[in-house]
Amino acid sequence: MTKILLISDTHSYMDQRILHFASGVDELWHGGDIGSLDVMEQLEKTVKVRAVYGNIDDQKCRNIYPENQIFTLEGVKVFMTHIAGSPPKYSARVKEIIQEVENQSIGGLIFMQNSAQKQIALTNRYQSLAKVPLLIGMDAEWDLAMRLENTHKFPWAMTMGALSDEDLVYQVGERIASHAKRIGVHMNFGPVVDINVNPSNPIIGNRSFGSNRENVSHKAVAYARGMQDQYVLGSAKHFPGHGDTSQDSHKTLPTITHDLAQLDSLDLYPFKRLIDAKVASIMVAHLNVPALEPNATLPSSLSKKIITDLLKNKLGYKGLIITDALNMQGVAAAYAPGEVDLKAFEAGNDILLFSQAVETGKSKIKQALENGTLSQERLEESVRKILNAKYYAGLNKKQVLSDAGLYQDLNDAKSSALNQAIFEQAITLVKNQDNMLPIQNIKDKTFAFVALEESDSDTFYTYLKKYTKVDLVAVNTLADVAKLKSYDYVIVGVHKSTESPYKSYKISESSQALIEKISSQNSTIVALFTSAYGLKTLPDQKVKSILVGYQNSQEAQKAMPQIIFGALESKGHLPVDVNEKYKYSDGIQTPSLGRLSYTHPHNAGMSQMELDKIKGIAEGAIDLGATPGMQVLVAKDGRVVFDESFGYQSNLKEKKVDWEDIYDVASITKIIATLPLIIKSVEKGEFSLDQTLSSLLPQTLGSNKENLVIKDILTHRAGLYPWVPFYKETMNLETKEYFPGIYQSFASEEFPTQVAENLYLIKDFDKQMFQMILSKEQWTSGKSYKYSDLGYYFFNQYYKDSTGKNLDELTSEFLYKPLGATTTGYLPLSRFDKEQIIPTEDDRLFRKQLVHGFVHDQGAAMLGGVAGHAGVFSNANDLAKIMQMYLNGGYYGGERYLSKELIDQFSSYQFKSENNRRGIGFDKQLGDSGSACKCVSELSYGHTGFTGTMAWVDPKTGLLYVFLSNRINPSAENQLLISKDIREKIQKVIYDAILPKGEEKPYTRA
Repeated sequence: MTKILLISDTHSYMDQRILHFASGVDELWHGGDIGSLDVMEQLEKTVKVRAVYGNIDDQKCRNIYPENQIFTLEGVKVFMTHIAGSPPKYSARVKEIIQEVENQSIGGLIFMQNSAQKQIALTNRYQSLAKVPLLIGMDAEWDLAMRLENTHKFPWAMTMGALSDEDLVYQVGERIASHAKRIGVHMNFGPVVDINVNPSNPIIGNRSFGSNRENVSHKAVAYARGMQDQYVLGSAKHFPGHGDTSQDSHKTLPTITHDLAQLDSLDLYPFKRLIDAKVASIMVAHLNVPALEPNATLPSSLSKKIITDLLKNKLGYKGLIITDALNMQGVAAAYAPGEVDLKAFEAGNDILLFSQAVETGKSKIKQALENGTLSQERLEESVRKILNAKYYAGLNKKQVLSDAGLYQDLNDAKSSALNQAIFEQAITLVKNQDNMLPIQNIKDKTFAFVALEESDSDTFYTYLKKYTKVDLVAVNTLADVAKLKSYDYVIVGVHKSTESPYKSYKISESSQALIEKISSQNSTIVALFTSAYGLKTLPDQKVKSILVGYQNSQEAQKAMPQIIFGALESKGHLPVDVNEKYKYSDGIQTPSLGRLSYTHPHNAGMSQMELDKIKGIAEGAIDLGATPGMQVLVAKDGRVVFDESFGYQSNLKEKKVDWEDIYDVASITKIIATLPLIIKSVEKGEFSLDQTLSSLLPQTLGSNKENLVIKDILTHRAGLYPWVPFYKETMNLETKEYFPGIYQSFASEEFPTQVAENLYLIKDFDKQMFQMILSKEQWTSGKSYKYSDLGYYFFNQYYKDSTGKNLDELTSEFLYKPLGATTTGYLPLSRFDKEQIIPTEDDRLFRKQLVHGFVHDQGAAMLGGVAGHAGVFSNANDLAKIMQMYLNGGYYGGERYLSKELIDQFSSYQFKSENNRRGIGFDKQLGDSGSACKCVSELSYGHTGFTGTMAWVDPKTGLLYVFLSNRINPSAENQLLISKDIREKIQKVIYDAILPKGEEKPYTRA
C-alpha cells in the first residue's frame, strides 16, 4: 500500500518537521513551496515529491486509501464538536459524541469540563473509534484549570502583562503545552490577544495582557512560541479584536465602534505580530464591526469580508482559522444550527467550533459543493491545513494515554515555581510617598494588619509576620479605626475574590470609607489583591504606598510582604491604563535590602522532590521517639525554600508544633548572642583576640585563668573544663533535697533570681559561681582542643561590667529588634504566652518540674536565664535571619551589623594543623570531626545545641540550615537524635537537593 503524506504550503509548524513527517512514507504531496532548497534536496533522496495544489479530492483519496485511514479527507472534517455536561446529560453527550465520531467522521473535539482522568479515558475511547485521529482542543488560557478540576493554574494574562521578563511568559506557554500533551490535547485556544482598553469589558478583562499593543503582542508571541515549540497548536483570539466592548459575545452580539484606522493601529496590530510569528491558528470572534462588515446582522465569524478578504488575503494569513464557539448567542441567536456552519465555512473558516448540528451542517456544505456555490478547492484548502495541523501535533503516530502519575504530572514543581516567580516579578508599586517602601527600619516600630473585602488573607498575614511583629486588628466600622491610632504603620489588604477572571474588581463603598479614614490617621500601605482596575475605586489621596497584586492567589499573598519589607525588589509595571493618574507602564522600582525571601525551591536552584525527603526523615525521627517535634528551615542564596514544622510540642502529643513556636536553642546562644557582640567589640577596637582574660576581667588576676588568651578561649584550646555542675553545690544529691537557705518558692529581695517556676535563688549566687570557675583546675595545661562552656561565663561578666547591661538587653537592642527577629531572645515568658514556648526536660533532680519557658541549661538557669553560653529562645525563621546576616557578610535589612572581613576571619579554621576544627566561636566540620554532615564545604560554619538544635551556613553553596527540636523532652538521656544522625541526614538531603548547573531556574531558558 502506498503511503502518502499531504502537506500544504509552508507554515509555521511545517518547516522544522517536514523531514520528520516524511520518514516512512512513499510519496509527499505538497501544495506549494516546501521551504529551503536544502530541505527539498533531502526529501527527494528518500521520497517521491509531487506538487498537487488544487488537485486533491475525496474520491481520489478513497481510491488510494480504500481502508479509509488517516490520510482520507473524510477523516479530517472541519467540524470540531464538544464534550461537556454533568450526569445524566454527560452520559447522553458521550453517546452523541460516539455517534458523531463513528457516523459523521468529525475532525476533532473540544473538552469543556470535568477531571483529567475522565478526559483521558474519553479521549482514548474516541480516538480508538476514529478512522482518522481526532484533533483535540481545549480552552487552557491559564492552563488546564480553566476547564479541569485539580489541575495547575497559571496567573491571568493581565498579571503576566505586568512582567518585564517575557521569558516567563514563554515558559508558561511551554508548561501549558506539556500539560496539554499529557492528556492528549493538541490545540490550546490561546493566547488572547485582544487589547483591553475598556475596563468595563465583561468577558476579556483579566484574560488580556493589557491595554498596550506592543506589550500585548510581545507577551502573546512569547506564549504562543512556548506552546508551539512543544508542538501544541496555539490560537490567537478573538479576531479582529474583542478588547473595546462592554458586552459579552456569549450572550449577545457586541459592537466594535473603532474606525479603520483604529482597527489597523490597535485591534489588528497583535494579530499581525502573531501572523509574523507563525501562530498556528486564529480564532474569529462573534462581533459586529461596522468598519469592516456593513451588514450589522452578520457577525465577524460569518463575514467573508473579515475572514477571507482581510485575514487571509490582506494580512496574508495561511494558518488554520477557527470560529469561536457556534453555540454563543453572538451568532446562534440569528442563525439556525447547520445554517451557521455553512455560512462560517463559506466565510473562510477552516474549523467550525462547537457545532450544534454536525450532520445538518455537513449536509448543507455538501449541497453547496454539489450546486457549485462552494468550490472543491475551498474544501481542499481547509483539509490540507487540518492535515498539516494533525501531523504537526504528532497524530501520525498512535498514542494511548495513561493516567498513571497524572496528578503529579499536571501539578509539577516547575509550574509551581514558575507561578511564584511570576507574582514575585509582577507585583507593581504605583505609589510610594516619601519612599516609604521598602520598610527598612523596623526596630521599635509597631505594625497592624487590616483585612478588607470578601476573600481570604491568611497567607498574606502569615508572611507579614515572617518579617516583624504584626498585629491583626479587626476593623469593621469607622469607629473601629480608633484601635489603630498607636500604630506606626497600618497595612491594609484588599482581598477581592479572583476565583475567576470575571469577578468584580470594585472595592466596596464600606471598604473605601475605612481606607479613607485609616489613611487620614495612620501611615498606610494598601495592598490590592485584585485587578489593576481596582485602583479606580481606591480612595488613594492620603494612602502612602499602594501595591497591585493582580490576583488574590497564595503566590501573590506570599510575594507581597517580601516587597513591602525589601526581601524582593519591586519590578512590576501596570499593564493597562487605569485612569488619568495610573497609566500603562507605571511602576516604581525598589531595591532589595538583603532580607530573607521565600520562594519555591526550583527558583533558588533546589529540587523540591529531594527536599521533600526531609519530611520522611523528620517523621521517622518522631516515630522513633528521637524528639517529640521539630522545625526545619532551609534557605539558599537568601531564599527560604523549605520551612516546615513537624510533630508535637511535647511527648504528650497535645499540641502540634507551629512555625511561630519558640525553642530553647541551647549552645547556639554562643554564636547568636555572645559572638556578635565580640565581633563588634573587635571591630570597634575595644579589645583584640590576642589579649589575655585578665585585661578584660581584672578579677581574674591571681587565678589560673588570668593569662588565658581570648582567641584560645573562643577556639576551645584554653584548657578549660567543659562545664561546672553548679546546681550540685545547692542540694543533697542523695536525698535530692535543696540545702536550706538557697531557694524559695517566690521572689523577694533576698531571692531575686528565678531559676524555674516557683523556684528562686538567693541573691549574689552568681558571684559564687564565678569564683567556682576561677578556682576550678584546668583540664589541661597545654593547647589541646576541649569544648567548654566556661569561657562564655567570662564574656557574660565582661559585657555586664563594661556596659552595665545584661546580655538580653544588649542583644535585643543591637541585633534582634533591628533584624526583626521578634521571637529571638532571652526570657521568653516575659514576651510570649507559655503555649507558644516548647518545653524541654521533665527535670526530676534539680528543678523537680517540667522545664517550660525557662532555659534548660542548669548554669544559665542559675544566672536567671541570661548567660553567654545558653538562654536564647527562638523559632527557626528568626534564627535564620541571624545566620543569613552572617552569610551576607554582616549585612541584613539594609543595615550593616558586622564587618565581613571579621566574619570571614572568625568563621575560618584557626588551628587546623592541630586537628582543631573550630573557628573563632563558630563550630566547623573537619573531615570526620564535627557535628555537621561530611558533605559541607570547609567554608561552612555554625553550631549545635544540647536540646537538639543546629544552625549552619555554607558560603560556598549559599545554603542555610536551621534545625530546632526538644529531643530532651521528657528526658535528657534520650540520645536517639544524636545516635541516628538525624540532623546530619537532613543536611545531606539539603546538599543533594542542589540542582545541577543549567537546571537551577526552570523559568529561565537555557
